[in-house]
Amino acid sequence: MMKIIRWCILLGVVFGAGYYTGQQPDVVKQTLRDLSGEVLENTIGLDQTVKLERQMLGAKEGLVEGRAYLLDHNFQGASGEFERALRHLDEAVALDPNGSMAKKIETVKEKIREAQVSLAQGRSLPPQLLEDLRQELQNVLP
Repeated sequence: MMKIIRWCILLGVVFGAGYYTGQQPDVVKQTLRDLSGEVLENTIGLDQTVKLERQMLGAKEGLVEGRAYLLDHNFQGASGEFERALRHLDEAVALDPNGSMAKKIETVKEKIREAQVSLAQGRSLPPQLLEDLRQELQNVLP
């Protein structure tokens, strides 16, 4: 008996939805277009955020690896890792070149370049500078 009632309710709902759709097809089509547009927009926005986070984490990894090379007094390896961090930051800026994060990223990039210049001149970097760079990069992360 309950099965029959459930089936009747289900058929009634399906019939009602079909009747409503048949009475106002343009409204239903426009609603579906709007909904699919919102879903697509949210998906693209999420994809951008994931790409940005991936690039920022790659840059952070480059800084950490560069720091490890510096602890081993391998200045060339450290410079290479800093270069990798800069590439990741460049790609992050390319994702949203006019955004507010791009300006923050540019500041961090300048400091990393200064660190590379110091290494190229044969000067070691103070550990606090690397920690400050890591912290600034962490603050830029979305």
